[in-house]
Amino acid sequence: MDHGGETVPYLATSAYKRMLDLAVGVLEAGRPDDVWPLISSELLQSLDGTLLLRKDVEWTPAGGAVTAWRRGSPEPDVLGAEAARHIRAGFPFAGHYGTTPDRTPRTAAEIAGERTWRRSGTAVALREELGTDQMLGIPLPASGSTVHGFIIHRAGADFRPQERLYAAQVQPLLSGAAAQARLLSHCRRTERTDPARYGLTPRETAVLGALASGLPATGIARRLRISERTVHKHLQNLYRKLDTVDRLSTVLRAQELGLLTAPAPARSGERSRRTAGPGD
Repeated sequence: MDHGGETVPYLATSAYKRMLDLAVGVLEAGRPDDVWPLISSELLQSLDGTLLLRKDVEWTPAGGAVTAWRRGSPEPDVLGAEAARHIRAGFPFAGHYGTTPDRTPRTAAEIAGERTWRRSGTAVALREELGTDQMLGIPLPASGSTVHGFIIHRAGADFRPQERLYAAQVQPLLSGAAAQARLLSHCRRTERTDPARYGLTPRETAVLGALASGLPATGIARRLRISERTVHKHLQNLYRKLDTVDRLSTVLRAQELGLLTAPAPARSGERSRRTAGPGD
């Protein structure tokens, strides 16, 4: 479409039809794990991407679950340690979306500048490990201080204005799909997954349940009649096995996996002692 010599991007009817099909598929999904493959397939096809990353927990260079899908694959992929470390560091998206209210889909080159982006350690690592050199961030509109959303990777030319327009138009649908996945996860909590499937011991499972009820390390130690030092050891094991970095992300991940039923109310004596100390 041309307006006075300036080309204005627009979406074809087929793009909106695909969005409608995605919305119907999300509503018909019976499990939270059914939602994400639908989203990854649609975004990778419409944005000509090769890899999609989902961010739904806090990331640090040392930890935080990185869920990835490759185009044409129905199952999540496992990234190499070096690529995952650079992705969790968040350059350049963390410095932009984490410090401004802007939730417009933007590319890495757009935020950092083409030359700065291509010379960055992140771009070099992604080219070497994943074969990609362009990224498009699509944050969820309702993201708070911890920004959730998706990152699309591909090699070659940066994402075109029409593709960015599609990303902006699909944002509200992605936000609704994420809410639907959370609802399905909540409904599934009564169908508890066997903790042994994720390598959790009975004691680690007990610590996880106490953690979900909001108890600090001291309260968990009292409830389970173990030392606080042992509690911290179990917590570190949980972080490692569930690929999380803190208590909140661990509980959210456990709920998503069906490892937790609805939290049991704390005993009256424990409730008064609940705190959020930095050492817990």
